Amino acid sequence: MPMAKVGEAEIFYDVTGQGSPVVVTAGQGSGPEARAELLAGLARQHTVLSYDQRGTGRSTRGHQGQSMQELAGDIVALMDAAGFDRAHVIGISTGTGKATALAALHPSRVTRLVLAALWTHADPDLQRIQNLRIAAAQTLPPDHYVHLNTLLCYSTDFRRANFARFTQLAQDALAHPQDAPGIAARLNAILAFDARPFYSRIACPTLVMGARDDLIMPPWYAEEAAAAIPQCKLALLDSGGHLFCETRTAEFLAQALPFLK
Repeated sequence: MPMAKVGEAEIFYDVTGQGSPVVVTAGQGSGPEARAELLAGLARQHTVLSYDQRGTGRSTRGHQGQSMQELAGDIVALMDAAGFDRAHVIGISTGTGKATALAALHPSRVTRLVLAALWTHADPDLQRIQNLRIAAAQTLPPDHYVHLNTLLCYSTDFRRANFARFTQLAQDALAHPQDAPGIAARLNAILAFDARPFYSRIACPTLVMGARDDLIMPPWYAEEAAAAIPQCKLALLDSGGHLFCETRTAEFLAQALPFLK
């Protein structure tokens, strides 16, 4: 199991496929299994570096709540570990903050940038929903917390088609309750990050993607970011929910793969 030592943290990473380098950076989300189709689709044309954000998943447990700028530094270290001098970077959800900071602060490392399900800053809507999620993590039973995130993150058709899967995830959570302090730290780091000052510093071609039914990071963020980033294309899916990279993987790849070429 490949682990990279980055400061005090040990971060799990994986490299698959062949072709030009691509880094996929996300939050914890629903884990690597849910992104398997996405990573496999990218790996058919690219060498793909994916990893578990420090303190989550298969990375070692430790302090969480680092700034997006600090988490962008983790990506630089992981690229060095994988032998990537430069790469395309795909940011998903929390990963869009990390990818934005990376492209702005380390422009020589990023060739093309994809930002999927992003936020621009902590406007009142984002503050309300993230504070609700923090409170839910602190107070809800583990299975109910899974059900809430399922409602927030996934489109209605995907929930119906995967009812058994989500029921099992909720059942499994009873034996592995949510890490409420870690969740609060990560969500507060999102609220603390204002991406808008970074947009003008992004020098590479950029694709911004969103879904019109995203409840957590609605499409107005994608529209505002696309208008502010110099070399930017905007693509909005009609549906797919917050994690449209998982629920509409084929449509996501149909936009991303030609752009990365």
